[in-house]
Amino acid sequence: MSGLTQPAVLPRGGLILGSARCGSTLVSDILNRHPAILSVSELFSTVGPHALRPDVLSGKRFWRNLSRPSRALSQVGNPDSAPREFLYGKGQAPEHDPWLCPPILAITLPHLTDTPDDLFRQLAQDVPQWPSRSLADQYRALFATLAAKLENQPVWVERSGGSLLASGTLLDMFPEARPVLLTRSGPDTALSMRDYPATRLAIWMWRRLNWVGIDLLSPRRHYGRGGIWPLIASLGGLGGLRHILNSRPSLTDCGAFWSELTCRGTEALRGHSPLVVSYERLCEAPAEEITRLGLYLADEAPQEWVAASAALPEKRPSRLAALGAADRDELLRACARGEDALSRYREA
Repeated sequence: MSGLTQPAVLPRGGLILGSARCGSTLVSDILNRHPAILSVSELFSTVGPHALRPDVLSGKRFWRNLSRPSRALSQVGNPDSAPREFLYGKGQAPEHDPWLCPPILAITLPHLTDTPDDLFRQLAQDVPQWPSRSLADQYRALFATLAAKLENQPVWVERSGGSLLASGTLLDMFPEARPVLLTRSGPDTALSMRDYPATRLAIWMWRRLNWVGIDLLSPRRHYGRGGIWPLIASLGGLGGLRHILNSRPSLTDCGAFWSELTCRGTEALRGHSPLVVSYERLCEAPAEEITRLGLYLADEAPQEWVAASAALPEKRPSRLAALGAADRDELLRACARGEDALSRYREA
C-alpha cells in the first residue's frame, strides 16, 4: 500500500485523558471489545519523546519513531517492570526481543491482534512510503490503515497513560476527537504511582529537571512535545535509570505530582465538554458507565458488548485506609489541589 492508496481517514476519533494509574488500561480493554471502535492503546506513551513532534514529517521518519527501539524506554516498559500492561511476547514466539522491542509493538499492536509481528511487517512496508504531511495526519493515516487491516472500525480511540498532561496538544491536533476525562481518587492514584516504575521516573524527572528549568508538565513543551526530550531519553539509555526505577518517591512528591498534572491537564480542557468517567463509578456500576462510554464515543452501545465488558471491572477497597494517620494526612494534603480541580468536572 503506497501513500496514494491509503484507506480513507476515519471520520471520528476519541481521546481517553487521564493522569496515569487511574484505570485507563481497563478502559482500553473495554473499548477493544466494541465492534465499532479501533482501540489504540498506549501508542503516544510508547513512542515517548517523539510522540508529538515534529509538526511535519515524512512517512519514513514517522515509521522510524514508531519502530526504533529505545534502550531508555525499554528499562521503563518491559515484561518485568509492567507485567500487566506490557503485552508483546505473551503467548507467542516473538520475532523481536521483548526487552528491547519497537515502541508500536510493546502494547499497541498486541492489543489489537494475536499476530502483532505480521501486522508490524505490513506496516513496515506501507508507512515509510507515505508522503510528508502533518504529524496529526500521519497518525490519522495510521489509524485508518489499522482499521482497514483489521475489521474496519469507523471510530479510533487512543488511550495512553498520563495523557492528561498533553491534553491541550492532543485536542489541538485532533479536533475531531471526543475527549473523555478519566478520573480516580487522587490518593489512590498517587499510591499506585509510587509503586509503578514509569511514574516513579516521571516524578523524579518532574522534581529534578525543574531545577534546571525543564518542565515535564509544560502545557506546550511537555514530555513528548518539547525538543529537549529526545536528548534526555538518549542520555537515559546510557545508564542510571535502574536506581530511580527501584526507588519509591515520598508520599508528598507522589501527591504533589498528581495534583500538578491534574491541575494543568484540566486547565487545558477549558472550552471543551469531556465525558467524565470515574474509575470508582465504573467499578460500582459497570453496565451503566460502559453504556455511557459507548454512546459518547461511537453513538452505540450494543447490549452484548455492554454485558461482556461489564464483567471486567473489579471493585477494590481504597488503599488510603491502610496508611497510618500521619501518612494519610500527608497524602491528602498533597492531593488537595488536584481533587479541587477535578471536583469542578465531577460536579458538572
